[in-house]
This record gives sequence, C-alpha cells and structure tokens, in this order.
Amino acid sequence: MKIGYLITARMKSTRLPKKVTKKILGREVIRWMIDRLKLNTEIDEIILCTSTNKQDDILEKIALEENIKIFRGSEDDVIKRLYDASIFFNLDYAINITADCPLVSYKYISSIIETYRETDADLVRALDLPHGFFSYGLKIAAMKKVCDIKKGSNTEVWGTYFVDSGYFNVVDLEIAEDLKRPDYRLTLDYPDDFTFFEHIYKHFGMETYKKSMVEILDYLDNHKDVVAINKHCADLFKTRWESQNKMDLK
Repeated sequence: MKIGYLITARMKSTRLPKKVTKKILGREVIRWMIDRLKLNTEIDEIILCTSTNKQDDILEKIALEENIKIFRGSEDDVIKRLYDASIFFNLDYAINITADCPLVSYKYISSIIETYRETDADLVRALDLPHGFFSYGLKIAAMKKVCDIKKGSNTEVWGTYFVDSGYFNVVDLEIAEDLKRPDYRLTLDYPDDFTFFEHIYKHFGMETYKKSMVEILDYLDNHKDVVAINKHCADLFKTRWESQNKMDLK
C-alpha cells in the first residue's frame, strides 16, 4: 500500500501573511514540519499540495530543496487538489493536514494507518488530540465521491462532506485521557500563535522537531504562561471555521 502525506499549503493567508514561510530559529515553519514528518517511516511520499498561483512558487522551491514531492492544483477546491495529487502519485491512501501544524504528531500517523487497515474507513480522525497534533486519514475513493457530490468549488473546509452527508464511514481514534488538552492550541493562524511557537522552539532548540508529543505537552503543562499566549485565538478560529463550514451538495 503506497501511502502519501499530503500537506495543504498556500501563501494567501491574511491573518498572518506568509505564515508558513515565517522563520523560527532561522528556518521556515513549513521546513520544520517537513523535518518532523520525515520521522515517520510508514509514509512513502511527503507531498506539498499547493495551487498554480504564482504566489505559491516559493512553496515549490522549498519542496524541491527538501527533497519531497510537489503538486500544484486548484486554488480553492482543496479536496479536489488532494484527490488529484493522490491520483497523480498513485497513492493507495492519504494522510492530510494543513501546513500550519509544524509539530503534528508523527506517532499518530501510524495509528491512523493501522485504523484504516482494520476498518476501511473513509475518514479517520484523531480530533481529541490538541489542535495542531492531529492528522486526517483519507480513503482515495472517498475523496473522489466528495468531488462527485459537491456542488461548489470552494472546499477549504471539506470535513463537513464526510461527516454530515451521511455517505461516509468516519472513525475517530480513541485518545488516552492523559493526552487530551482541549485548551492547548498548536496551529498557526494569528501573530500570537507565532509567538507561542517561538517559545516552544526557543526552549527545545534545533531538536524541537524530534520531540515527542508527550515531551511538548509536559513543557506546556509546566509553562501555563506560554499556553495563555494564544489561548484566545481558539475562539477567533472557531468563529471563522463555523462561517466557512457549509456543505454544498448536488
């Protein structure tokens, strides 16, 4: 089974311009994320999925420099971009998350793959992990079905098609209670999120990308002042997400 990790990335962010190419310890956020994903040995390909817009040329350059694959497709139809990338690279299964999660858990990628093999689920989630640690597992045929049934072409928020349409088998991973931190936010959307990450990387240094989820959580548990830096950003993100999370079916 050929497995690809699809990183959804664009340079269009307005809340924190060019966020995935902002540098921490002299290295771009997206490069830190790629470093971390390379720690998982079950992934056959890491694929940076961006658009054909010229502003995203920098992402292609980074992908090539980091010796990973690049796919350029639809600007706004994200699920089609992911599906097209899966077909182009002959994937049997895809893992996905956006490029603003530099500390995504490399351990739970393996848990998603194992769960898919056991259940044949259309979508596997690990949403009880802190935001920024989890990934999604996507069955290729399920992505195609979403592309077939959706009416609109703006699918930046594509999860609703899987969860609310009634057509798909969605499986949520069981997460140990000691890993749940609903108030922790490890994703990059706002300036305060960036400040939050700077504290983590300053603490762990150039080896930050190798640190386990448990090590990172332990640091945050003992530095509530760092957690507080971007805690309010969760409400801002939720408001934006709810306004976008609308299903448009044929």
